[in-house]
Amino acid sequence: MKNKKPTLTVAIPAFNEAENIKNVLASLLLQKQERIVLEKIVVYTDGSTDKTPRIVKEAMRQSSLIHLIVGKHQRGKFYRLNKIYKENTSDVLVVLDADIGLNGDMFLDSFAMSVINDPAAQLVSAHELPLIPKDFIGRVIASSYLMWDQIRWSIPNCDHVQNLYARATAYRGSFAKSLYIPDEATEERLYLYLMAKKTNGFRYCHDAKIFYWPVNTIYDYLKLAERAFGRPQPAVNKVFRCDVTHLYTIPRKYKLIGTFKSLYHDPFFTPFALLTGYVLSKMTLGRKTLDSPIWEISLSSKRIIKL
Repeated sequence: MKNKKPTLTVAIPAFNEAENIKNVLASLLLQKQERIVLEKIVVYTDGSTDKTPRIVKEAMRQSSLIHLIVGKHQRGKFYRLNKIYKENTSDVLVVLDADIGLNGDMFLDSFAMSVINDPAAQLVSAHELPLIPKDFIGRVIASSYLMWDQIRWSIPNCDHVQNLYARATAYRGSFAKSLYIPDEATEERLYLYLMAKKTNGFRYCHDAKIFYWPVNTIYDYLKLAERAFGRPQPAVNKVFRCDVTHLYTIPRKYKLIGTFKSLYHDPFFTPFALLTGYVLSKMTLGRKTLDSPIWEISLSSKRIIKL
């Protein structure tokens, strides 16, 4: 008798994602299932005011795998994530943002098996690659993303909270059941990373790749700076009974290694990225950090992704 294939649920928390939700659902339905069984694809809307629920309902008529959970009021991504963790019944849970593109038709198979094939793996982050805008300002901002990628990827085994960007994340089902992002948290990644690190269970999967649009305007870049990633997280400190803020910091050695790698791969735009990053850091110094998990949407990162 053949071994039973592990089961998989894909969950997508979505707020006003009409631009891309149809594309990501279509990409998921085209995924091959050589080593897994895709049980369902569940979209959790968060008080969407655009056509997102209608588009999902149209997709439901094409495939019985697709399900819709309508949240009538906007409660934020973390609220929806906690529902996703609680309601999952599959061996592996994959949580995706709606504004991404999947690389190839083996994405889900590779991503899910990175959990199944490693008994210690609890939480796996996908390999995230920015798409490059054509305009100059957008290209410079994208270069700052690429430089940061070179920095964070320089860390051995990519074992750092800065390598958990949560656009595409795979969870062992039993681990997902143990999670509850604190109500007072203003970002989820440090909590998730530390929960996985309790058993040395964080992994980074280079084989499972997704694409996304970085912001390409100064306004959206500054709005991103108001989000809480990298800032103190009192609610997370309470969970782990110590100040964990220092874990955001990447040692200077890897910053230098990553910067030199970026200069090697992109010698023209990296200096512009360094200068822009410095100027914008001065502009954002002292800006108030959002103390709510409900953020303003960065419209320039919501463009349609066609691969």
